Amino acid sequence: MRVIPALLAASAGVLLLNAPATASTQAMSEPTAEELRAAPIAEEADAEVKLALLRYGNGLTVEFNDSRPSGDVGLVQTAFIGRARLFARDSGDSFLETYLKITPASVAVPQRLVEAHGTKPLPAELQRRTVTKELVEVDGLATPAVPTMSGAVNCNKTYYPWYHWRDVGHPGMPPRDSYSSSYGGKYVNADSWLINCLSAGNPPQIAAHHRLFYFNNVLSKWAEQSDTLVYPGQEQHVEKGIINRYRRIIQDDTWGSDPNCLSCTYTREGRFHD
Repeated sequence: MRVIPALLAASAGVLLLNAPATASTQAMSEPTAEELRAAPIAEEADAEVKLALLRYGNGLTVEFNDSRPSGDVGLVQTAFIGRARLFARDSGDSFLETYLKITPASVAVPQRLVEAHGTKPLPAELQRRTVTKELVEVDGLATPAVPTMSGAVNCNKTYYPWYHWRDVGHPGMPPRDSYSSSYGGKYVNADSWLINCLSAGNPPQIAAHHRLFYFNNVLSKWAEQSDTLVYPGQEQHVEKGIINRYRRIIQDDTWGSDPNCLSCTYTREGRFHD
């Protein structure tokens, strides 16, 4: 059973005043796969509020953020190929546990990550930390002592240990629009990884692009939670989650999949998981 913490229900303004819906009522309220694909994108996106911006000496940057009003928490890792490697999140770790592993005790912890930790006991390491409501921004951090994905970093690389889809970069590769309903239904998390195959120094306008969404049942529309670009010479992992819901990932590029741009390629992977 997946449990959504009471704190998240309260922050979303949900009041559980009625008796639980019957199975037939729940089934009627669930959109079909066809309805999910036909649903439009909402004009207004979630506000993505930065919780922490961590810059490491090797060029790796890590951002933790909070999507409002949806209540999901996010992580964005960006690295320059040949300088830094993206780290591998341990399966089952909360965003709080990941944060504690990649930062020294002197770095404060965003309160939102503590709130979003869930029903598990809080890590003992938290007792050594200052918890803050303010943005945490730190430069020059030592490379985190956590596992990274092995192997050469290039456009044939695989980032996730498993994935729902993977497309190796080639000229003219069309956009990919992926729905969690195609892979089993609702999920707690969505992951997207892109690597821009062009070397650093090429125009930043030649970028790979990914957007993450959740299905807003009230609006019957897809609400955008994340919209980021991956510039030449970069790879990036984006994750959103903590609430079980229908999710969607769009991966594309800024050159319109033009097959005549022979050097304009990027490789992509994605998955939905609990």
